[in-house]
Amino acid sequence: MKQYDQKPSGKYELAAVPPRWLMRARGAVKVILIAVAVNEALYFVFTYVAQQIDPDVPLETVSVFSFAMCALMGFWFQSDARRAYFFARGKGYIVPSDGTRRTLHIAADCPKRWLVVLYIELNPALVGL
Repeated sequence: MKQYDQKPSGKYELAAVPPRWLMRARGAVKVILIAVAVNEALYFVFTYVAQQIDPDVPLETVSVFSFAMCALMGFWFQSDARRAYFFARGKGYIVPSDGTRRTLHIAADCPKRWLVVLYIELNPALVGL
């Protein structure tokens, strides 16, 4: 388990940055895939519990639950990525890119690094790329 109050190790990985549209598409696909996968698990649990309470539960009820959970899961996942990015930026795990090259330096020991990368993919213009 990583300690969140540690300073960056000084080791940075260089990440070449693809075009903005490709970054956004890749980030959106990641969010959609994770939201749908978690939604499927919650769907089965909800359906099982609902049928234990009422065996004649309407399909519309289960469908509305599934749609709402998928949307909420996507929003939650994006907000978690945003929090991870701002935490990493505030603690010095992200070194801003110079103005001439489209690269970022993210510390190798950055906690929740994959969420930081996801936020950068979803919002390349907001982080200066």
